[in-house]
Amino acid sequence: MDDLKDKKEVQVQKQTYKNNFDYIFNLLGVMIGFSNVWRFPYICYKNGGGSFLFAYLIFAIFMILPLILIESALGQYTGRSAVKVWKIIPLISGMGFASPIIMFLCNVYYPVLLTWTLRWIVASVTENLSWTRCDNTWNTNSCIPLFIENEVNITGSKNRTDLYINSTTVQSSVEEFWNNRILGMTDEIENLGEMKYDLLICHAVIWILAYFAVWKGIQWTSKIVYFTVSLPFAMLIVVFVRGVTLDGAQDGIDLYLSPNITKLTDVEVWRDAADQILFSVGVCAGGIATLGQYNKFNHNFLRDSIFLIVANAVISFLAGFATFSILGFLAYSKNTTVEEVANSGPGLVFVAYPTALSLLPLPQVWCALFFVMLLLLGFDSQFVYHETFIACMKDQFPRFFRIKWANEIWVGVAAAVLFILSLPMLTMGGIYVLNIFNSYAVTGWCLYFISLVEFIAIGWIYGVDRFCDKMKLMLGFDVSRILLKICWKFVGPALSTALIVYSLSSYRPLTFGRSYVYPAWADALGWMTALSSMLTIPIGAVYVLYRTEGATLWEKLRKSIQVRDCCREEIKNELNLKTSDSRDNDINNRCKESLL
Repeated sequence: MDDLKDKKEVQVQKQTYKNNFDYIFNLLGVMIGFSNVWRFPYICYKNGGGSFLFAYLIFAIFMILPLILIESALGQYTGRSAVKVWKIIPLISGMGFASPIIMFLCNVYYPVLLTWTLRWIVASVTENLSWTRCDNTWNTNSCIPLFIENEVNITGSKNRTDLYINSTTVQSSVEEFWNNRILGMTDEIENLGEMKYDLLICHAVIWILAYFAVWKGIQWTSKIVYFTVSLPFAMLIVVFVRGVTLDGAQDGIDLYLSPNITKLTDVEVWRDAADQILFSVGVCAGGIATLGQYNKFNHNFLRDSIFLIVANAVISFLAGFATFSILGFLAYSKNTTVEEVANSGPGLVFVAYPTALSLLPLPQVWCALFFVMLLLLGFDSQFVYHETFIACMKDQFPRFFRIKWANEIWVGVAAAVLFILSLPMLTMGGIYVLNIFNSYAVTGWCLYFISLVEFIAIGWIYGVDRFCDKMKLMLGFDVSRILLKICWKFVGPALSTALIVYSLSSYRPLTFGRSYVYPAWADALGWMTALSSMLTIPIGAVYVLYRTEGATLWEKLRKSIQVRDCCREEIKNELNLKTSDSRDNDINNRCKESLL
């Protein structure tokens, strides 16, 4: 009893949002980040432009929105983080541990992306456009400068720009600055090389800023997220307006939007659409449920969920305009096609963008502006990831957070551990390590598998009608049960299963760039990061079955899928409250006891 009392005392002290916009802006921080700028535009172009948007929309409506509703409703109803919300169904309570593991792995590699971004900001304000020249110590004989006198050769021979475009033996000065100066890139993962101390310093700065964004809890974080969400959006508008006014921008936009209907027959297009929106929105990673716990019991999470899906799509679409207008300008400047300069991931953000921006008047200003925007886009995602991880630790180990300054101490300890674990990514071969995490840990089949379990849990075990009753209790009105039943019981599980089967059947060993194939042990490491979150579900199920009383396995199974729930209306009656009374703390604390 004393232990239970201690836990309840900790729960009573949990913070909540001060207003409705806090929840929206925190979720925007999760949903809008690097992938909106460096992945969505290229994936959209590669998969048929306007046709890809159709596939993206299908997944958003029939898979992602239903998942958001499940997670946000669970977090708000139980008042608990992702590590505890799934205790409503004992058999799948192990899924609660999948979320902090995913967030932990994300917190290992995601700050490194911010580190690279900060390093580019430093270069923009301290180095005199050294990435445009080939007379630096890091340049090789294969370097070709960005600014080339456009000799209209009297001899009619190709100029050096054409040589750069058509040759595989030379690199632009921007590529060499990125590969040799910032990364100091080695030729393989088995040769990590020395520590890059400039990146180490930038990485320390990123974690110090992340610490002070999270150390006081969600109410403090909610104040900062208003700035880190709003400012990059304003900057994106500036980049967009500037981009569409550049010479050649129309060619890039046309390529970006041109629909290729035949692409819809390619399964890869649908898989890419699912990958993009799953990772971008942040479902199945625990962030939505954890942030939902800070809502008041009667908060309208349905309205917010729809708004957030639309906002994510609009900002991704806008980023695509900005990206391909600038790529169109880059192609125009190099006298080549947009296809030749279009790239994805680091190649787009850290090479193509600086190349194009360096061709504008006041290039250092534009480079600094772009990377500050990118830093803020990623930064708000980073500290919400960290807040989610800490919230899960609070619910799982509440005793450790009862001492004075506990939050500040444990946030710092977690940051220090994550900082140390990310050190291999700050070496000369660090990009190879990061690519493993980016390709396995929090994308693809692990998210597909978790989404499948969520759909089965709510659609087939908990029950759609029962869950909709809980939603009605919070929202004050009923939702379309027919549509949710179709999504939660049939469409969602079918899509998740199809994605799992296709991903596994089309699996290929991990590669980097166009030619480097990872060794077998590196692939095995990647699989370990992916399985670390997925295996918590079957392991948890086996543990629950072992601990459940029953003479036969069937009896144990039947008991383990019995819903552990609390009826808030009964609690209201017991507390002599009117139906309209909203003493959230009294009701929430009584309900939380059932999940301890």
